[in-house]
Amino acid sequence: MVLHQFTQALREFDNVLITDEKGCAIFYDLADLNILLEIGLTPDEFFQKTVTDSYQNLSTDTSTIFKVLQTGEPIIYFEQVLTTLNGFSYTSLSSTYPIIEGGAIIGAIEFSKHFYESKQIKYLDHFLGHKLYRDNHTNYRLEDLISVNAEMKAQTEKARRGAKKNSSILITGETGTGKDIIAQGIHNESERFTKPYIVLNCSTLTEDNIFSQLYGIEAEGKQGKLQEANGGTLLIDQLNMLDLSLQAKLLHAVDLKSLNGEPLDIRYITTVNEDLDKLLAEKKLREDLFYRLNVMQIDLPPLHMRKEDIPAILDSYIQFYNEHTIQKDVRYSEEVLQLFYEYHWPGNVRELKNALEAAYNNLTGQEILLEHIPERIVRTVQQKAQPSMPNIHSGHLRDLTEAYERLIIAEKLRETEGRLAETARRLGISRQLLKYKCLKYELL
Repeated sequence: MVLHQFTQALREFDNVLITDEKGCAIFYDLADLNILLEIGLTPDEFFQKTVTDSYQNLSTDTSTIFKVLQTGEPIIYFEQVLTTLNGFSYTSLSSTYPIIEGGAIIGAIEFSKHFYESKQIKYLDHFLGHKLYRDNHTNYRLEDLISVNAEMKAQTEKARRGAKKNSSILITGETGTGKDIIAQGIHNESERFTKPYIVLNCSTLTEDNIFSQLYGIEAEGKQGKLQEANGGTLLIDQLNMLDLSLQAKLLHAVDLKSLNGEPLDIRYITTVNEDLDKLLAEKKLREDLFYRLNVMQIDLPPLHMRKEDIPAILDSYIQFYNEHTIQKDVRYSEEVLQLFYEYHWPGNVRELKNALEAAYNNLTGQEILLEHIPERIVRTVQQKAQPSMPNIHSGHLRDLTEAYERLIIAEKLRETEGRLAETARRLGISRQLLKYKCLKYELL
C-alpha cells in the first residue's frame, strides 16, 4: 500500500487491526475499548484466536481479512454488520489491505470505524478520540472542553500555562463540570504526555487498603499508584472524600522523593467537588495537605453560570453521535434548546450529556423534541415557569416585593433565552447585580 493510502486510512478510521497470514490478530488499536468486553474476550484471548472465531456471522468466506489474505487484493470501504458470539451487534465500515513481503502475503491490515445503535451510545463513553494519547491512559485534551464563557476560557488557559510547569495543581468544581478533561488535558499539554496518567480515587480508600493502593504489595508483585505514576502524573481524585484520619498518610506519600531506593518524579493533580473554604473551616481537609497540593488552583464554573455554552456543547455531542451511531443528521428543536436554557443543571455537563443520550434512546425520527427529554427535566422547568402570584393581602412588604421581583426577572430571562447580559440591559441593572438576584431567587 502506498503511503498516501495509509495516511488517508489513519485519518478516516478509528481502529487498526493487523493479522498474520493465518488471520490471527497480532495488533489491535481500538478507539472504543469496550468492544472487547462486549465480544466477551480479554485482549490476550483475542490475540490467541483468528478474527472469525469471535463472531457468529464471520467465516473465512465472509471475512474481509481472509478474503484479502486469499486474493492479495484490497477491499475498500466495505460495510457489514458484525455479531459477536454473545449476540452484541454493530456496523463496521472498513478498508483492508494485504501485507506483502518478497512476493508473499504475510498478513493483512484493516482500518475500521464502528457504528452503534442509539441504545448502545453508552459504549462510546470511553471512546479514545486522540490516537496519540491512547497509550498514556487518557481520553482528552484541553481542546475537548467546549466553552465560549469568558471565565471558563480563562481557567482553561490557566491550566494550559500551568501544564508547562511541574507544580502541583488543584482543580475545584461541582460534579460534572469537566475536572477530568482539565486534568487529562494538563497531562497531555505537559512534557510528561508520553508517561502514564494514573488515577487515585480517594472515595475508595480505607484504612485497610490505602497502603497497598499507594505502595503496592511487594510479595504479590503488585505496584502501587506511586510506582505506576512515576515519571508521569498522579490524579488524586475527589480529595474531599478522603477521611481526615487518612490524609496524613497521603501527605507522607506525596512528600516522598524516593521509593524502594528509586527516585520518584510525579506531577500531582488533585480534584475537589466541594467548597474549599468550607472544607478547611470545618476541618475536613488538612491545611498542610491542602498547601502541598494547591500550588496552582483552577476553579471551574458550573453550567448554570455559563448557559451560553449549551448550544456549543449540544452541537459537539450530536456531531459525535452522528459520526458514531447508525442514526445520522440528528438535530434538536428550538423548544428543547429553550428548555435547556431554563433548567438549572445540578449535574452540570455530565447531566446534559445524559439527557441527550436519553433523548437518543427515545428518538423515532431525526429531530429531538421535548417528548424525548427526561420527564423530570421538563417537569422541573414547567414548575419553575409557573410561579404562584403572591397574595397581596398577607405577608410583609419586603416578601411581596421580592416575590414580584422574582416574577419579573424570570420573565425577562425567558424572553432573552437565559442571556444574562441582555436581561440585565432590559432591566436596567448591572450584570453583576442580576447574577446576584438570580442566585438569590434560584433562577440559575
